[in-house]
Amino acid sequence: TTIGFTLAESAKATLTIFDVTGKVVVRENVNGVKGYNTINLNANELGASGVLYYTLESGAFTATKKMIIIE
Repeated sequence: TTIGFTLAESAKATLTIFDVTGKVVVRENVNGVKGYNTINLNANELGASGVLYYTLESGAFTATKKMIIIE
């Protein structure tokens, strides 16, 4: 899975992935560059399937989205 996001300027970003119960599955800290950035995740890293939620935080910006992992 690839999660893409755009930053207005270079900044640190944190991607947190949760299962439906709110348990943190993965947390990734990245140094984002100005423009388009991607984070690649392998299904084996997640160790979960079904519906997962991810939150991307960078500075004052926060976005939460849903993804479905199918085995």
